[in-house]
Amino acid sequence: MISDLTTDPQSALFPATLLIFILLLIPQRRMLWPVWLRIGWSVGIFVVLTYLTRRLIGSPLHPHFDTAQPGIEFWEKLIEAGWWLIGARGAIGIMRLIVVLENRPRETQLISDLVAAAIYIATGLAIVDFVFAVSIGGLLATSGIIAIVLGLALQSTLADVFSGIAVGLERPYRAGDLLWVEGGIEGQVTQVTWRSTHIATGQDNIAIIPNSVIAKAHLVNRSRPTTLRGDSITVRLDPAVSPEHCVEVLTAAARSCRGLLPAPAPKVACTSLNGDGNIYELSFSVSSSAQLAGAINELLTEIHRQLYFSGIAVGIAGSATLPAVRAPTPADILEKSDLFGVIEKSQRELLATHFQTISLRAGETLIKEGANPEALYVLASGVAEITIAQPNGKPRVVHRLHPGESLGAIGLITGSPYGATATALTPVKAYRLDKNAIAEAIKAEPALAKGLEALAQRGQAALRRDSGAHEEDKQGQSEMFLSRLRNLIHVLQSRA
Repeated sequence: MISDLTTDPQSALFPATLLIFILLLIPQRRMLWPVWLRIGWSVGIFVVLTYLTRRLIGSPLHPHFDTAQPGIEFWEKLIEAGWWLIGARGAIGIMRLIVVLENRPRETQLISDLVAAAIYIATGLAIVDFVFAVSIGGLLATSGIIAIVLGLALQSTLADVFSGIAVGLERPYRAGDLLWVEGGIEGQVTQVTWRSTHIATGQDNIAIIPNSVIAKAHLVNRSRPTTLRGDSITVRLDPAVSPEHCVEVLTAAARSCRGLLPAPAPKVACTSLNGDGNIYELSFSVSSSAQLAGAINELLTEIHRQLYFSGIAVGIAGSATLPAVRAPTPADILEKSDLFGVIEKSQRELLATHFQTISLRAGETLIKEGANPEALYVLASGVAEITIAQPNGKPRVVHRLHPGESLGAIGLITGSPYGATATALTPVKAYRLDKNAIAEAIKAEPALAKGLEALAQRGQAALRRDSGAHEEDKQGQSEMFLSRLRNLIHVLQSRA
């Protein structure tokens, strides 16, 4: 039987050598092929090579080399070794197809690389045993001792490697994810290697964290299941103020921020009652972590504004006595307003005495787009949303009115209908001043007429800010602001 298989070894020598050369030395031409085609090619060639090898030396597990011709024997041994290597490559290809698949992140390759290394080691031992007839018992014993020595010497490195394998199997993150690691490191994962994970931090640095540390640390993946980022801040406020009022004011601050997501809506809760200040936690969400810093800055600014206009003091840890804080009077609000700050203090105080205080619940309208201007308003507390109607019927938000800002003054001066709608987002307190009240103020103080003319000096700027004015007034008629203001004052003086 064996003599039949090896009658003419030279007939199988050349094609077997050619196949090995094709598979081992020029694999680059197959890299653009689909994975199934590459594996099918390798398996097909391996089957043909197995047939040729059996004709040449018999069973690869029990080879019979031509010892009479040393040159042929050496060549047969090389073909036998090539057969084992090609078989190993085919097994690794099939394993990668099953375990890794195509287009997986790099970290998922760790386990397949480990299995591939084990296959190549086993193949090398098989070549030593079957091809060169060298007993591997002593080799295994020696390699075991070497492995123990190396394991002790490379203990930390091996810990990183096997932790990397665990991370690759579990896949809690991948390249491109925003990751927070216990210890204060946060950034985008740029690379996952056998030994470490590379994270690009917000300070334009690369943090290289050993995988053994990653495996033991608490992790928060900011990119999964969505990029939406939730966070919270805590505020200590005057314990003498009722929690209900503080929650209302903090809610107004959150609703006034354009950088916070409306859904899920910001939430405010009183978490602790203390003699040195009650603790309130404000939870919110932003669309991504990149917007978090800006959102927190905006939120803290609005909290400061709302607390100031509501007369609520910030608590001081360890101090039960807080400095007295009063809510701004109408005259104070006029002084800090965007429009009336230019007139004299006595004139602002005179106008303030003619203000009418109004209160709105959330959802009620302060002014309506297209309505005739009847009065101007100055917001004292809360938040109002300014919207403009669109052809599709869905209003467009153009501004959120904060305490201290005025609304409707330009429409009152120019006589144009209100160009926007103002709706209370939260409970709102505002001061209303109509033409009759202005006329009465001028009657009591004729010099107020000259003070009001000072508003014309900032007429164009006010016209751009006042969302209650029509678009054509903003763009085409701003140069007529001064004459219209003087005409209004003349009318009011005639009433007086």
